[in-house]
Amino acid sequence: MMNVYLGENCRSPPCVDDRGKPGLDLISEVKDIAERIIEDCETGRISYRTAMARMNLLELVVSRDSSFSVDTRLKARRIIDRKREELMEKCGG
Repeated sequence: MMNVYLGENCRSPPCVDDRGKPGLDLISEVKDIAERIIEDCETGRISYRTAMARMNLLELVVSRDSSFSVDTRLKARRIIDRKREELMEKCGG
């Protein structure tokens, strides 16, 4: 599956810079992707339902990613939870 937000060849430009190792491995990338999901919903590029599905998928990817330590994984999931609440406030729900 092609990446929707991360890296040079993403499907939804402007892309989030892939910093560090290739793939999702930094909290800043998680935060930037979550912010892009909210932005895409606010601008009407994607529906609220699609945005929430992408936010849920981001959380699933983070929870299963072995490149995150346990502490980093918890921090990333907290960020996603806060961004999910922000998405609900800004886009509907």
